[in-house]
Amino acid sequence: MDPITLNSILIGVVVTVLSSGLTLAIAMPLVGVLVRYRANYTPKTGAVRLDDEAGVVQSTSDANLSYFGMMKRVHRVEGWSGLYKGLMPTIITSLIAVVVAAPVSLLLVGGVHHVPPHYSSVPLWVLTFGVSTIPVLLLVPMQIITNRAITTPHKLAAFDATTALRVLLSPAERAQPLRLYLAPGVALALLLEALVSPTLSLLSFFAFPRLHLALVLGGVLPLLILSTAATTPLQVMAARLTLQRRSSGSEDTAAAAAGGVAATPMYPEQVMTFRTDEAPYTGLLDCYRKMVEEEGWRVLYRAWWLAAVLLLFPLFTSMFTPPPVLA
Repeated sequence: MDPITLNSILIGVVVTVLSSGLTLAIAMPLVGVLVRYRANYTPKTGAVRLDDEAGVVQSTSDANLSYFGMMKRVHRVEGWSGLYKGLMPTIITSLIAVVVAAPVSLLLVGGVHHVPPHYSSVPLWVLTFGVSTIPVLLLVPMQIITNRAITTPHKLAAFDATTALRVLLSPAERAQPLRLYLAPGVALALLLEALVSPTLSLLSFFAFPRLHLALVLGGVLPLLILSTAATTPLQVMAARLTLQRRSSGSEDTAAAAAGGVAATPMYPEQVMTFRTDEAPYTGLLDCYRKMVEEEGWRVLYRAWWLAAVLLLFPLFTSMFTPPPVLA
């Protein structure tokens, strides 16, 4: 291989690693706080304590706690390390996503180019939907593990995967990992959320084909409001549903005790309150109904402003990027 080519490859790898590391260093605390803020159980009638965490002193549950209030609480109770909980499963998920998403994207792009040009909007929607959905659905177990690693009150070592999995997964889930794909409502919530981005792209192509810039900007707000109103509850419910453990009853409790979960070091205070596993959500609709009944509808829109900010980029991109010409 030519030395110049080899140097270019090495420089590219180093730049990619450094940029990815910087992105994780900035994003991980924000994501970790977001998961805990949305998953924090704030019932109208009082907090619910998990049976296996009865020895932990809980912080006062505050329904008015803000996103930044949760960030301060995490830093106070768990320190900087607490803000980076879930880093290892996030790195693993990112690596798997690259490996999975690349071939999926190539296959879908190849298929789209065989579609006649006058049907371009439909395959474009299918392409965007497939690229955004298939890797997400395949990584449902990693999403569950990551959210549990972020929210657990246990102190987990970064490179002790055996202990981490023993703490984060129930004995039934460890015995049959594929059961994580059947976690009630999780895959459906992720699927519906993934529909938003390609649907926005399709709507923007039809609604703003070649309109004046001022008119296009005026049309951003309704689409942004609709997409935020649709995605935020799905993200909040997904955060709740990923924390539910699928168990086999009393046998799981005995197995967990025998596995040494109770002996794993814990923080002296919880930064969030968990909903009991004794009356779990049975699905996405059941989660919606119980959250509204127990906590009020406002809890479904926690950190809606952050969801809106994250939706702005793909929305503007879809509006100002011309549709591809398919041969």
